[in-house]
Amino acid sequence: MSERTSRRAWTVVLFAFVAFDGALIQARGALVPVFEDVFTVSESYLGLVTPVGTVGFVLAMLIFGTASGRIDIKRFLLISVAATIGSVLVLGLSPTYLLLLAFIGVRSFSTGIFRSLDRSVLSHLYPNSRARVLSLHTMAWAVGATLGPLLVTVVMWEYSWQVTYLVLAIALVPVLVALWRLDRPESLDNERSLELDDVAVLLREPAIYGMAIALIFVGSMESVFFNWLPYYAGELFTETVANLTLSIYLAAYVPGRLAFSYLAERYRFTDLLVGVGFVLVVAMYAALVLASGTALLALIFVIGFFISGLFPTLISMGIESRPSFTGPVNVIANVAAQTGFFLAPATVGVIAEATTIETAMTLQIGLALALVVIAVSLKLGPLAGQAASDRA
Repeated sequence: MSERTSRRAWTVVLFAFVAFDGALIQARGALVPVFEDVFTVSESYLGLVTPVGTVGFVLAMLIFGTASGRIDIKRFLLISVAATIGSVLVLGLSPTYLLLLAFIGVRSFSTGIFRSLDRSVLSHLYPNSRARVLSLHTMAWAVGATLGPLLVTVVMWEYSWQVTYLVLAIALVPVLVALWRLDRPESLDNERSLELDDVAVLLREPAIYGMAIALIFVGSMESVFFNWLPYYAGELFTETVANLTLSIYLAAYVPGRLAFSYLAERYRFTDLLVGVGFVLVVAMYAALVLASGTALLALIFVIGFFISGLFPTLISMGIESRPSFTGPVNVIANVAAQTGFFLAPATVGVIAEATTIETAMTLQIGLALALVVIAVSLKLGPLAGQAASDRA
């Protein structure tokens, strides 16, 4: 296999798995109202679905992502895909809500092994176009994420919710076979692992600590929509329309991340962050306070379009500052985002149980405002001189 063919094959496999990861996460979000009915649990307990998954994902990130330069990356990618298939099958067999939460944690850990290493491979395969490729990588996730809720809707027309996980597990088998047949890219020999002394060095880098702080709020906003949007929409629309709102939101990620894959190479990272932050504040307020009906659905799409570009833009900003530490920077980025995933959905669940889901969702406006403050601080402060031409 030629180097070009090998690179293309690796890209297809990495993009395919991340698409399935998106489908798994968003199928889970679409099933939250079903979990409430099947297991008869309160909103506070429903709010634990995303945090439990976050714990498993972060553990995998910390264990494997920080060791990306010391381990056989291909071997652990194979282990991840195989373990994900097994854990997805078990997830669909959960007899109680507590076991469901436990299996969600196992599935997230299994998937997290792959996600802690995939960007390292892509970064070394495409050293001259990292920002664009990483944005396209997140776009592949968005394609799968959009299809996840739709799969739930189609399956539940005729079958039980468990069939969703059976279908996804079977669909992952070709990815495992294709990965097995690939050779390890030689460029991975340049990957470095994260040593204890490196942590302080990386976190002193403005682009990296700025990335991490901002991603806590980005992860918070995304996780609230992932976990609660169908439930929130159920108070405002018919069940059919409510089930489609998450797909509308996620469908916007596809053109959004495609657009940002080009914008990230043409504009300063901080300029993009400030602009998107202001748009999100206005759109969040309009959607969650003022709008209703069709206007709300349109605003959900707008929010999805702009919020989709934040994670790839921020992680590209961090990686471009220290490209030889792609794996460790990926870990820092994901742990930061997952901190938001851990805190925000559970917080909304507690607020919703004490008040209403409509009141709880207005937390999103405050999160968007916090992001604007951070982005402006970075633009006027330590990253004021950063230009698009500075990036490799």
